[in-house]
Amino acid sequence: MGQNLAEVIHVAQKLWEILRRSTAHLGRVGRILKRRGLYLLFLTALLAGAYYLVTNDAVFRGGQKPPSLPVEGPAGPVAKPLPREPLSGAESVPEELQGKSGAHPAAATEEDESAPAARQEEFTLVRPVEGKTLTAFGFAWAPALGDYRFHRGLDLEGKAGQEVRAAAGGTVSLVEYSEDWRYRVVVDASNGYQVAYANLDSIKVAKGARIEAGDVLGTLGHPGRQEASTPVHLHLEVLKDGRAVDPAPYLQ
Repeated sequence: MGQNLAEVIHVAQKLWEILRRSTAHLGRVGRILKRRGLYLLFLTALLAGAYYLVTNDAVFRGGQKPPSLPVEGPAGPVAKPLPREPLSGAESVPEELQGKSGAHPAAATEEDESAPAARQEEFTLVRPVEGKTLTAFGFAWAPALGDYRFHRGLDLEGKAGQEVRAAAGGTVSLVEYSEDWRYRVVVDASNGYQVAYANLDSIKVAKGARIEAGDVLGTLGHPGRQEASTPVHLHLEVLKDGRAVDPAPYLQ
């Protein structure tokens, strides 16, 4: 402790000498500090800096660091890389891997075997009305609202009194009427799909009814408030697991 204190005082003196030689106006600065009661604060900072230089071994000794301790004993085992296996479902082994450890065909997984069946159950729709598409799925101008809105379905052109047929079979889960959409019918189809029909003037099905593709659901009328100022059309929506998706790719 006494040796460190002596080193601190010695370093502080050296710093003071350096400051005196490098600063022509140090005396004036000292008088100002003394007059304002900051002289002791300056000396404290000087001693603190000297103490840091003495106690910080890396700085005081010119950046030299103490040598690291040697590690005794044998080195641990080095893990060997495992041989690469073929991807799941591979039917053959590449030539460069033949005869090597771990190189063998992998059996097809259950997902691979069921993939063709899933493709066969692809969801499709028949056209509920014969008419061109007036408004597609996505952002579109809404005349009734006077701005651009996200359009959750397809608007298919039709005529007042025209029959609306089921685009897919299923169970009628909702029949409702509102000023926004007139009559609206929702059918629960297969594989988590739902098909919704809006802007109907009359309906011919009830909630809970089991229907087939092509069955008559009702007739078209003038659009409700959500799509006012537009021609007579069917608003068709498709939902997959509760989320609206573009019906166009499903229409045959």
